[in-house]
Amino acid sequence: QQPKFRHVPVALLDIIIMMLGVAGLFSAGARAKRELARIGRYYATESMLVFDATTARYSADMTPAFGETRLNDFYQALVAGETEVELGEHAVF
Repeated sequence: QQPKFRHVPVALLDIIIMMLGVAGLFSAGARAKRELARIGRYYATESMLVFDATTARYSADMTPAFGETRLNDFYQALVAGETEVELGEHAVF
């Protein structure tokens, strides 16, 4: 099955962050969601790869990796019920 992607303008994230900032004046929950939106915007706009100045490109090979579990393997274990995610106070909903 082909993956489906939606492209959203970064300005939309800025608007959401601004609206949550206003709502955050009255609600602690909105303040928390604003922070999550700001984190999401960061990861949506910043490269997670190391920049190779010699080639003037981002390099997956130069980017350090940690751990042995691949994301796809983790999700398969999650769906199979072999593991679970304990979010505790970090749960959004």
